[in-house]
Amino acid sequence: MLFKRRKRKSFLAHAKNFVWPSMGWRRTYDYIKHRILRLPSSNHSIAMGLSFGCIVSWTPLFGFHILQCFVLCFITRANFLAGLLGTVFGNPWTFPILLWTSYKAGSYALIFLGYGDNVMLDADMSIMEEFGKKPMKVFLPTLVGGYIMAVLSFPLFYVLFFYMVKTGRIAQKKVSDKVHDIVEHRRDKK
Repeated sequence: MLFKRRKRKSFLAHAKNFVWPSMGWRRTYDYIKHRILRLPSSNHSIAMGLSFGCIVSWTPLFGFHILQCFVLCFITRANFLAGLLGTVFGNPWTFPILLWTSYKAGSYALIFLGYGDNVMLDADMSIMEEFGKKPMKVFLPTLVGGYIMAVLSFPLFYVLFFYMVKTGRIAQKKVSDKVHDIVEHRRDKK
């Protein structure tokens, strides 16, 4: 086949590339940025998709982040590819922080609503022991807190991504127009 590797990458190489990209973080960021700017959708649709991809990362439903993002994008007609790229927000580096924040938000919310018996608020290293004995005392507050954090952070993500995509496309159009003018100028000289 054309454009295929001669030797397949091992699972360990794929896992290493997922945790630390082989082309580096800066080039990976630039690649994702250019892919987002070239999506054939409106700024609103792309910003919604990216935001949905980010907010599903607050939940502890690891196998269902992409499915949740797809459903949200389908309901609101947001760009699913942008949502898929937005799910990168939840990665091995950010999951501990996201889940801890979700757990704390969910714990306080459940206590406020009167369901404090379902919460283990002083979460320390014994949280894993508790998770082994009564998983719902950890999972339920994290799930509730994940959706609370998703609702609270969606406007921030949307505004941030909308203006990023808008300014990126304006800059891309300026460069494209400049290149077009240079090509036309050279053509006129001949």
